[in-house]
Amino acid sequence: MKLAFLFFFLFIFSCSTKDENLIDLDFYKNQGKKIILFAEEDFSKKNINSIKKISVKNFVRYNNWSQKNQNLNNLIQAYDFNISKKIDNINVKINDYIIYNEKIFLINNKSELIVYDLDFKKLISKKIYKRKIYNNYNLKFSISGYENKIFISDNLGNLICLSSKNLDIIWEKSYGVPFKSDVKIYKKNLYVINSNSKLYSIDAENGELNWSFETSSKYLKDKNSYQIAIFDNKLFFTNDSFEIYSVDLKSKNILWSLTFGKENFNNLPILFLSSPITIDKNGDLFVSTNNGYTYKINASNGVVKWSTPIYSTNRFLVTNKYLINTYHDRVFLINKLSGKILLNKKISNNKKKFIFKNVVVNKNSIYLFDKNGHLIFINKNDLSEVSFKKNFKNYKDQIFYKNNIYIDTSYSIEKY
Repeated sequence: MKLAFLFFFLFIFSCSTKDENLIDLDFYKNQGKKIILFAEEDFSKKNINSIKKISVKNFVRYNNWSQKNQNLNNLIQAYDFNISKKIDNINVKINDYIIYNEKIFLINNKSELIVYDLDFKKLISKKIYKRKIYNNYNLKFSISGYENKIFISDNLGNLICLSSKNLDIIWEKSYGVPFKSDVKIYKKNLYVINSNSKLYSIDAENGELNWSFETSSKYLKDKNSYQIAIFDNKLFFTNDSFEIYSVDLKSKNILWSLTFGKENFNNLPILFLSSPITIDKNGDLFVSTNNGYTYKINASNGVVKWSTPIYSTNRFLVTNKYLINTYHDRVFLINKLSGKILLNKKISNNKKKFIFKNVVVNKNSIYLFDKNGHLIFINKNDLSEVSFKKNFKNYKDQIFYKNNIYIDTSYSIEKY
């Protein structure tokens, strides 16, 4: 019996030795450490008032807005602007738009790319697709500007590069699977994620594929599942499987990855949604997901510094001390250093139901933009003082440019 056991052991050992090259150990190590993040509470609807006023320093001025969320790391800071008077507007349906090289580049649902000057004078336009394409599909576009070129990705899986001067097509590529994330452009390369949670690196000069990295993907998908940011030669992205990855753009290795989960998996949402990934100048990464939590993560090594049980899939505004965001009809503030929730306040007015889409801060106020067009002011020096002063037709997003703010209402751009 012992002899038979010894023979069996030697047989197994010899087989494993023979097949050991089937696993690339170096590749396995380079995947980084995967961590499951747990938390238990929910403060999303809990009223918290442990702060009466806020102080904000370091107001910025944006002289370009060439991509979604303005910059590579989606860092929107306090801005000294005035929204008291509307200067002008144009009535036009909008899918996505940027301000680049002193011009407004806008693309609509019919794939028409239109260029305006900053006073809304139409300069030039170009149809990307024929009528049969935009009549048969609900087209979604992402637009970015870089080195006198305009780059457009869409949910047909196409990438198009055009001259920003005359809109001549420089190159076109089809990658077959719908692109879902915004396009980020870094050191002459495009980075974008498709609906199969596959990350692409594409040469901005010719549209050729540099490399790709495929992650796990689920059947249920949403545009907010796929967020992307770049900071200090590192790319960060989320997929539809509740994961976030960090990629070293020099070595093209995975540095680390995390899984957003709960101890009680019955309460895990079926569809994963994430806020835009925001990275501040200290290298701290902030992200919030619909598993119910907001996280502060060290961008270099993936160490979770804190997680707090409140969330929003809207973009964070970052100040020197605070994270500020909105959730449905609430505004909340988090201490950046500790993760403590300082304020969670429901906003109501004559029983109106607000759904906030964005938050911005100037020297005097916190501004909350509601999707139906309401604009709410909160006094920075007295957070209990709330005013309701503006009403747009609708609200989708805004762009800061020099001394002005451009409001996208889906059907128009209004300049203040």
